[in-house]
Amino acid sequence: MMRCVIAGGGTGGHIYPAVALAERLGDSGLVTMLARPSSMEERVFRGHGLDVRVVESAPLLYTPRALWKLADSTRRGVQSARQVLTDVRADAFIGTGGYVSVPGIFAALELNIPIYLLEQNTVMGRANRLFSHHARHVFLGFPVEGFSGPRYPLTGNPVRRVVYGELVHRRENPGNATELLFLGGSGGATFINDLSLRSIRALNQLGRSATVTVVTGTDEYTRVRDEVDRLGSGTVRAIIVPYEEHMERLYRNSRAAVTRGGALALTELAVGGIYALAVPYPFAVGQHQTRNAEYVQSLGLGESFEQDSFDFDRFLTRLLRALDSNLTAALRYEDTVFGQDAGDRIARTILEECSHG
Repeated sequence: MMRCVIAGGGTGGHIYPAVALAERLGDSGLVTMLARPSSMEERVFRGHGLDVRVVESAPLLYTPRALWKLADSTRRGVQSARQVLTDVRADAFIGTGGYVSVPGIFAALELNIPIYLLEQNTVMGRANRLFSHHARHVFLGFPVEGFSGPRYPLTGNPVRRVVYGELVHRRENPGNATELLFLGGSGGATFINDLSLRSIRALNQLGRSATVTVVTGTDEYTRVRDEVDRLGSGTVRAIIVPYEEHMERLYRNSRAAVTRGGALALTELAVGGIYALAVPYPFAVGQHQTRNAEYVQSLGLGESFEQDSFDFDRFLTRLLRALDSNLTAALRYEDTVFGQDAGDRIARTILEECSHG
């Protein structure tokens, strides 16, 4: 029986691909998840009924104090990860990003256990860049400049089964999809929330009937909800939620979505044929969100807007166009990375290479 240990955390963009792979790999064996104690990933993993073990980890920062903390936390984290890998007799270690993956990588190296990594973005993260040469494969969610060939297959980002199934159904049956969705990422985004308020006002002023759902993030939920309440009645039906674990419910009827440039959100929107109006976070490391959005735009699956020079009138024009027509209807999905089930492909590769039969 195949035994895998998976680590990924910090944000939803690292956590949910880990869940997606755990679902697939769990069909053929045992899967154990590594998470930081009292973290978002621990909560999500346990919520999905997965076997979770906790380890310490710290950010890869380069100040004297941070380096000391990193060394101390990593030492303890590696000890814990080594114990987990030994206890479960792991055949493979998979890191989906975030600092929690680092202790698992070190432990797997010490134990000579095959390592597989996921890089969700167009710019490789610090941990993946540091350890990529130790991995059998680094699976790429988006093209990464300078990384190609058999060790760096472009697979797309894995999506949880229930979400993936709903997205494919949405793409193939777009008739009832008329709604607009605002997504700020797992932590929310003030700019996206403010843009949702401005857009609702504009749609009301134009007399446009529309259902608009805003996922605010927990910190901004009360503010956005109160602002919407102050707008009063209009032609827009606004639904304000702090967080949504079951994104398939929101994707089901969405025609267009306004989002940052996070790899997982853009992947899910692209898989579902939901047109992405992306306003990337301008301070993202390596401008990876901007590059993610530009890649989606190059395939005709969305459009990117710069926050620093944001033109609301141009944005509104594109938004109305997206709501009025199915802009992704004519695309050949089989010719793009979003036309395949990345989770199945990645899991199949790992199983073929590591299974003892």
